[in-house]
Amino acid sequence: MHLRLVLARRVSWFAMPSQSSPSRLAQAADAARAAEARRDESAAGEAWRRYRLIRDGGRDTEDLLSEGIALSNQALALAPPSRT
Repeated sequence: MHLRLVLARRVSWFAMPSQSSPSRLAQAADAARAAEARRDESAAGEAWRRYRLIRDGGRDTEDLLSEGIALSNQALALAPPSRT
């Protein structure tokens, strides 16, 4: 039952083409803050992930690619040396 509710929320959240991105972004932030106020860490994490997805959806693809490459390079630098 819980899984159905989660899936229904996800589908309904992303099926809102009539709303502008700033409106959706504000709603996602509000939902995250409300979950934090309730001390519901799981819901807050999910709401902030939605917020970042909406925010990043409007970003330039080259910018996102560059950021991903930089994060990968940082991860490689922080990873312990392999023992092969």
